[in-house]
Amino acid sequence: MFKILIADSLPKEILDKYNQTDGISVDNRSGISKEELIELIPDYDGLVVRSRTKVTPEIIRAAKKLKVIGRAGAGVDNIDSKEATKFGIIVMNTPGGNTIAATEHTIAMLLAAMRNIPRANMSLLEEQWDRKTYLGHELYQKTIGVIGLGKIGREVAKRLSAFETHLLGYDPIISQDVADRIGVKLVELDELIEKSDIITIHAPKIPATIDLINKDRLQNCKDNVVIVNCARGGIVNEQDLLDALESGKVARAALDVYSSEPPTDFRLAKHPKVVATPHLGASTEEAQTKVAAQILDQMIEYFTKNVARNAVNFVSVDAEIQPIIAPYFQLAEKLGHVFHQIKDGRLQEVAIRFYGEIIKLPIEPVSAHLMVGALKGTETELINPVNALAISRDRGISIEIAKKDLALTSHTNLIACDFKTDKGTYHLAGTLFAKNQFHLTECGDFVCDANLAGTMLFVENDDVPGVVGNLGLVLADYKVNIGHMSSGRLKEQNLALNIFNLDSPIGDGVIKELEKVAGVKQVYVADL
Repeated sequence: MFKILIADSLPKEILDKYNQTDGISVDNRSGISKEELIELIPDYDGLVVRSRTKVTPEIIRAAKKLKVIGRAGAGVDNIDSKEATKFGIIVMNTPGGNTIAATEHTIAMLLAAMRNIPRANMSLLEEQWDRKTYLGHELYQKTIGVIGLGKIGREVAKRLSAFETHLLGYDPIISQDVADRIGVKLVELDELIEKSDIITIHAPKIPATIDLINKDRLQNCKDNVVIVNCARGGIVNEQDLLDALESGKVARAALDVYSSEPPTDFRLAKHPKVVATPHLGASTEEAQTKVAAQILDQMIEYFTKNVARNAVNFVSVDAEIQPIIAPYFQLAEKLGHVFHQIKDGRLQEVAIRFYGEIIKLPIEPVSAHLMVGALKGTETELINPVNALAISRDRGISIEIAKKDLALTSHTNLIACDFKTDKGTYHLAGTLFAKNQFHLTECGDFVCDANLAGTMLFVENDDVPGVVGNLGLVLADYKVNIGHMSSGRLKEQNLALNIFNLDSPIGDGVIKELEKVAGVKQVYVADL
């Protein structure tokens, strides 16, 4: 018998269904306190939460039998997934289950803010007839910036297009083809901030997005901009937004989420220019029923079939091959991260090829680690080895994974990949020499042998005497030591690629000086 504890409210009809499932016991303790949860959790195999319950390290450490934590919803920032991973506990969510609910709430909040609906309604309830005070604004022909074009962001954009708005989008992952299909012009974040009349946020709360909308970015907005946040609290700096509302820089705001919930400071929610709701984005009967049924389905599927669907911290690899395949995870992620730092343009296609003995191992999770490296640093999605391939494909990035029987080179094992962006194609290949020795063997058309570690300086230059020496002099002037160097040559083109493994990072000033060296064509850096 597997015991599942429900810590937050789920629809009764769903709970009744699962209480009738053989081998499963569902215990509804909705509203349970942290202290009670710590006391009870040792007896349970599964835990289901929504956004109210914070699954802290203290709770996780108290669990003796816990195998899986299920989040009835998409966001998992209330669960310490890293701590859960340490104890072998799977964390799973229900992405997409509340997409329509969150989308419709965003549109409702925006319209309510633009037309002053809540305060006009309150005025009428007080038997006042004041039409002038509540003069509103239309969405028609407004420029609306959508930050984050995941499932919810794309659905919001589709609906906003019906209002005949001009849509700008910021999402480092999404392909231009997908953006074109929903009528969004892709731009960089700063351009979106500067050109939008309305900004709506649909990104997760991760380190890169905390205070994403802050004092400096608000100052760069258009005057009288409208800010909508129905994503996660903390993405908009609340004090900075309050100051911008007071100064008149921001004309109005619509907020469903807050840095702490419930808020400890209600000044923002009470502000006359703000429409505020208490995190109702997913609060429809349809959405709650859907995610409740989905998360319990997933948990039972795990307990009965050992299938971890929609896990956010778990890659299914047999325990006996884990020590063998783990170094290839690192190699793949390093190759992807080199691409991420040297690329130009928006990623469209990735071809990943495996050569040698590695083809006997599961290559899909290795490919997922490569995409984690390739997408590292994105500010609109939480990328991990569990979701990297799915998110990439969802955003319109084509991924081809292939095993090759014949060795490409003399290396026993090789991972080769071609990354196609809208600006060109980048070819990288790497191998594993020993447990922790990762080498880059191909870069573009060049054959090389560089350590995939530390600060890697890439210099493409004319294949003539003196260039390498002059590069060394520049690095010496800045007291940068070279730990290892690899050179590749294209004799027919009179070109060389020199890759330096440096003992310390270098800044833009050093790079600019290196670019001035006679014969240098291109300089780029990857920090691993």
